[in-house]
Amino acid sequence: MIKLVDFLTIKPEDYRNYKIHFATGANDKKAPYRKFLINEFEEWQADQTNKNFNREYVISLIYYDKDIWLFGGIYKVNNQTPQPISHNNGWNGWHYDLTLIDNQSDMIGRVFVYYKKEFRASYPCLELQTKNGANPVDICVYSILDKRVTINDFTGFDNVNISYQTLKYIIENNIPTWKSALSNVKGVYLIVDTLSGKQYVGSAYGEDCIWQRWSEYAKNGHGGNIELKEILHNNGIDYRNNFKYSILEVCNMNLGNEYIIERETYWKEVLMTRKFGMNSN
Repeated sequence: MIKLVDFLTIKPEDYRNYKIHFATGANDKKAPYRKFLINEFEEWQADQTNKNFNREYVISLIYYDKDIWLFGGIYKVNNQTPQPISHNNGWNGWHYDLTLIDNQSDMIGRVFVYYKKEFRASYPCLELQTKNGANPVDICVYSILDKRVTINDFTGFDNVNISYQTLKYIIENNIPTWKSALSNVKGVYLIVDTLSGKQYVGSAYGEDCIWQRWSEYAKNGHGGNIELKEILHNNGIDYRNNFKYSILEVCNMNLGNEYIIERETYWKEVLMTRKFGMNSN
């Protein structure tokens, strides 16, 4: 397999100019990958908890699966003195001015690399000599896709497990495969508060079915539900970014609405969302 440094034509004497960013989420390892799918990775990467980018270039590798990372591009650090920033949720950090450079930029989102990272640091220097395992310069290209990974392809109801931000992106961009799939089935869905772990069971059986119901959630995060409204009222509108959406059951369009409501009740009892979750009825 070809080494990543050879693929990127980085010479040994230039290793000291690069850092690698192994991009993972603190609570959800694939959070940066999901940001990449909705074109928000660059913005996400620019805001750092610490002063992590103290070299001229950053090679972005985005966590995809165990030991598999997606190539996210090479960025020039325009100013190694970042600006202090604060977010509305109380997060404080540093904002970097980064510019994507044209080095294999057409391979962003297409190249996966293999690297068994056996150290905790997420921002190692390229020339790091590890005590155990392979060094960063030994990262190898694992596979190359014909086209960039994208959220445009709906991969099945059983695979739906998306954040509020992803849902909003799908709805606002009317992504055809998602709209077609979600507009043609009635069903029962689940919303999870990823901070508290509490769950909300709902159902969709109106015109355009799940697509229509989830479009309401995309607008404001609560979709008119009293319980979710109260949560956002108490915690602020940005709290909706902690919600995740999945589908428990899909039903034929010919089935009556009463049946869908019965299935909703069934799932509420199974998951005990009236006692321990966010369903009040």
